[in-house]
Amino acid sequence: MKIAYRLLLVLLISTFLFACGGKKEGGVSGKVIDGQAQPISGVIVTFNPVQMTPDAKQPQTRTGGDGSFNMTELMPASEYIITFEGEKWTSKVTRQIKAPGGRQPLPLDPPVVIRFQLLKDGTIIDTKTGLQWLIHTAPDTNANNVASIVDSVEQGGFNDWRLPTKSEIAGLQDPTAAADQEGPKISTKACCVWTKEINSDKIEWDFYIDDKSDLWTSSRMPANDRVVVARTFGAASSIAQAPAVIVQSPAEPAPAPTAATPAPATPAPAPVATTPAPAKPAPKATVSVPAPAEKKEVAVATPAPKPEPEERAPTSAGSSIAVLHFGMNESGINETALDELKDFYNKIKDASGKMVIEGHTDDQGDSATNLKFSLERAVNTWTKLQNMGLSDKIKVEVRGAGGAKPAADNSTQEGRNKNRRVELTFTPS
Repeated sequence: MKIAYRLLLVLLISTFLFACGGKKEGGVSGKVIDGQAQPISGVIVTFNPVQMTPDAKQPQTRTGGDGSFNMTELMPASEYIITFEGEKWTSKVTRQIKAPGGRQPLPLDPPVVIRFQLLKDGTIIDTKTGLQWLIHTAPDTNANNVASIVDSVEQGGFNDWRLPTKSEIAGLQDPTAAADQEGPKISTKACCVWTKEINSDKIEWDFYIDDKSDLWTSSRMPANDRVVVARTFGAASSIAQAPAVIVQSPAEPAPAPTAATPAPATPAPAPVATTPAPAKPAPKATVSVPAPAEKKEVAVATPAPKPEPEERAPTSAGSSIAVLHFGMNESGINETALDELKDFYNKIKDASGKMVIEGHTDDQGDSATNLKFSLERAVNTWTKLQNMGLSDKIKVEVRGAGGAKPAADNSTQEGRNKNRRVELTFTPS
């Protein structure tokens, strides 16, 4: 009888030890939120082993209504790369973890933020702003045709796509990623994109910092062969036809939108079928869209054969100005320009205020290329200043004007040399 009791005791102890030893440990718990810190339910959370073996498993779980998840079916002390996706979207957000070997679960803190959701139709939802984005392939875009290209976009079954504003482009950048890039070790890439402010008629060639967010990594098309468009996600598609786009002379301001008025008794003159192109049109980076009620034709301004050097606008007291010149087809800063930039930096390095860095070209080449070149020169100048240790107390605006603002006569080599430049204007606060 004693033997039976002893066997029973051994069996109970073995069962207890086996149960404890066979228990799945290394649990990982976490929470998934969107760009507005709201929980996302139904997210498929996959644990992919870093060391893949024939018998390796890829455990999966889903987030609950509060966005939380818990996974216990992991091999203790094993490394995993966690991926996140929804039923209709994917994400490039990942987390790499090492499953704990003890009984204490591993919490993922802070929560996993899924800001960008990549839809199957190629569009991207920014859950922080509620905007839907698309990088649309469009070879040889320029200020004259970008508006008509945007009007033709119908991706995802929507035709209310529009050009983004400058603030919307700037808002795509992750502030934490930007903070990581402060100081002399700048590795981000600057590039260009067409923008248009709300209730404005001007289309501008603006720059952005590629912080490798999901939007910018969704397409690697060159800047001249694409158009970045946006729309409000969930909004009804607009079916109204946009008015025709007319390139307008900078000297003549765009008419302000007004309420429609009765047509005049005297009919307006018939529109001119064609407008003779000027011999050497000055490239422009802005496009004006007249209000629908306005019927008059706006002619393309013909530049003077030999424009006089442009006078700079007067600056406020205490402002500092520097001009850097560049060689033909060069956007890098040469030694002479670098010395001038260092002198300029030494004057303003301890101050606070606003700085405008504006790049320019001569009139050689097409307008789109010149705009890109001028912006590259301005961005390279800005990068040099950052490497020198430019204070964050100075707010910087970077612009590209192409060849639209000559400082000298483009008909001479000397004048073209002066026009290939970057102008820096600093106004202390």
